[in-house]
Amino acid sequence: MLDIPRLASMTFIPQRLFLEITTECNLRCKLCNLWKQKDPHNKLNLRSKLNFLQKFFYWIDNLNEANRKSLNVILTGGEPFLYPNQIFKLAHLCKENGVNCYVNTNGSLIKDKIETILNSGLKALTFSIDSHINKIHDNLRGRLGLFQYLIEVLKELESKKKENGYPIEICIQSILGEWNIDSLSTHINFFKNLGLDGIMFQPVQYPFGLLIPKNWYITFDKFPHSTGKTQNAMRYLLKEKENTGFIMNSKEEIELWNYYFENPEYLPKSINPCKSWEQNLIIDVSGNVKFCFNRELNPKNLIGNILKTSIDDLWNGKMALQVKESMRYCNRACGVMACHIDTNLKSK
Repeated sequence: MLDIPRLASMTFIPQRLFLEITTECNLRCKLCNLWKQKDPHNKLNLRSKLNFLQKFFYWIDNLNEANRKSLNVILTGGEPFLYPNQIFKLAHLCKENGVNCYVNTNGSLIKDKIETILNSGLKALTFSIDSHINKIHDNLRGRLGLFQYLIEVLKELESKKKENGYPIEICIQSILGEWNIDSLSTHINFFKNLGLDGIMFQPVQYPFGLLIPKNWYITFDKFPHSTGKTQNAMRYLLKEKENTGFIMNSKEEIELWNYYFENPEYLPKSINPCKSWEQNLIIDVSGNVKFCFNRELNPKNLIGNILKTSIDDLWNGKMALQVKESMRYCNRACGVMACHIDTNLKSK
């Protein structure tokens, strides 16, 4: 029986608000299947997203104004820069309200938007680049010449940022997989030498957008199967983190990845770093709400929709609390991922 009163008595506040700009993408990445998707006909327009975001800030303030300082708004995709106007309008509203706004991008659509990006109010722009070797990166992303294009964009961003003192952070996010697990020193130094603000990592998962089969990692050729390799890599990352600080993941995150690489389906029951149920509010492209990226709700509007449901009901309503209660003891290994892990671990 669900203990709804007990859960309802808690005062958890969202730490991460994910707003999906689009499900579509212009690349054909081998580690993702989202590029096959098309946005639904009932997707939210920009006005609806702006109205929701403003109401959300008021709701946060009514609970505790100090919560704005711990709130992060993350604009997601697909590839968000398919709709750059949405990014810039939403980022501007966040800046006006003193809330950090982040975007992760494949970087292929921003060369003509550099000045606007630097003036947008974004807290950080993170490029998904999984290898410092152009052939490997281009193969993973499905576009020849993309790596060299991205390096030129990064250099221009950094040059103009430093020249004018823009506060935006320019970062790299790399997936840890068989192709780079034993060359991390070269990989990290390559991006460090570009003068960027830092690099973060995520362990490889089954391609996004596909149902995850049992024991997927056993036959998945991009998953590193050598325990020696992964343990050496984690030791190196911890040392690099301590020595230079260029690694943006916390020590606690990196240590958890040792468990993940041993079993990327489930973590030991004594370890539960996932706090998506009490820290995430995820708004999909149609306005439906969920708390976990890897848990599909049926129907999609089971918890509610921002066009029809109050924010308090989306977070504290009966169905929201039932879903949260069913999630709290989940020990799926995706709990170590940046979008799910306890924000208190990420900030250390």
